[in-house]
Amino acid sequence: MATETLKRIAGIGESLTGRLMLYNSLKMHFKEVKIRRNPNCELCGDHPTIDHLIDYEAFCAVPLPSAQAPAAAAGNGGGNGAEAELLEVDGAELKQVLDEGRPITLLDVREPHEWEIARIQGARLTPLSKFEEYIPELSPEEEIYLYCYKGKRSMTALQKLQAHGFKHLKSLAGGIDRWSQDVDPSVPRY
Repeated sequence: MATETLKRIAGIGESLTGRLMLYNSLKMHFKEVKIRRNPNCELCGDHPTIDHLIDYEAFCAVPLPSAQAPAAAAGNGGGNGAEAELLEVDGAELKQVLDEGRPITLLDVREPHEWEIARIQGARLTPLSKFEEYIPELSPEEEIYLYCYKGKRSMTALQKLQAHGFKHLKSLAGGIDRWSQDVDPSVPRY
């Protein structure tokens, strides 16, 4: 791809448009494969739906190292000895809450293309890339559970809600990927 970029910038050479170059470095073999344009492609099809860059770090990063409330993480010595509420729950805890039928709001902060692949029943799509738009639709009194792919984006969304005065918040540790492994294997992994 770097070579293709340089050829485009310099305006020289033959483009690989419509072809894919495969390279096997162990055998020093090259193979060229012709590919057809997909008119339904979300990026380059007839009606593209991907029209901006996403927050790559939020999309691909690993879960945050600490899932404790800021007061606990900062070592706030209030003298009462009470531990701060943990902000993450595992899949079994979330499943129990769902099975009990407690009135919670379950928010999926992944992007629409991820939502199409897999989701937890009863969740509402509120992509992190547009999360600020959804906050006014939520009540600070609600008990809100958030999840994403691995746990990082849901913690980011949780912190945004905390900044707006929300208090009853939990993030699914390991995200929908862990949910699929530990709780509901019928949910596809990607």
